[in-house]
Amino acid sequence: MTHTKHHRILLASFILCLGTMETLWAKEYQSLDAIQETIVHFIQANIDTHQDHDISVNRLDSRLKLGKCSVPLEAYSHANHLEAGTLSIGVRCHGKPSWSLFNSAKLTFYQQVLTLKQSLKRNTIIRAEHIIIEKQATNQLRRGYFTDYQQVANKLTTRHLHVGTVLNPTHLTTQKLIKKGEQVTILASSPAFSIKMPGRALMDGSLGEQIRIKNSKTKKIIEGIYRIKNNP
Repeated sequence: MTHTKHHRILLASFILCLGTMETLWAKEYQSLDAIQETIVHFIQANIDTHQDHDISVNRLDSRLKLGKCSVPLEAYSHANHLEAGTLSIGVRCHGKPSWSLFNSAKLTFYQQVLTLKQSLKRNTIIRAEHIIIEKQATNQLRRGYFTDYQQVANKLTTRHLHVGTVLNPTHLTTQKLIKKGEQVTILASSPAFSIKMPGRALMDGSLGEQIRIKNSKTKKIIEGIYRIKNNP
């Protein structure tokens, strides 16, 4: 009698153990960290990773319970090209159990850009001592930026600019070194000849800019590239 009772207890324990294993198996969930890593790897595979960048994936709700996928996860995007900003990235399981979700991630690119180390008034000529190079997130620099001093050297500020301003094309204009009505020298040359004649500018002009000129002798209007005369 005691032997039979002991046998029944062992059998009940075995059934309970099986039930516990089934419960554990049923609660084998997909790692949320693995989902987020899949998103990061997908973004990195679809951008130029030579650029300094940062990827921040939105943290998934810890209460999210998805069955562990029997095959590697797949990430995808409906966008043809991944650009800086907020991205919507899908992750899906093609195995068992089948599921899919979308999560957001923020992609930020960084660049060394020209920044003012002091405030400048309008019509100030940009000099090297006005500039420092700083690492900035380019996501917010919608109007552009400069990466080399030669891009802004000797240009004029179009308005008052505060210290820390990241320079962009709207902040600067090219100096007008010649004014409409000023006298100029027209030079026409080739390896075989060189001819000089007086003229008058019909428009303001910057260095290297094409302007209209009126020949003072022939009264003809021509176009030429404005250059600074080199003294011998």
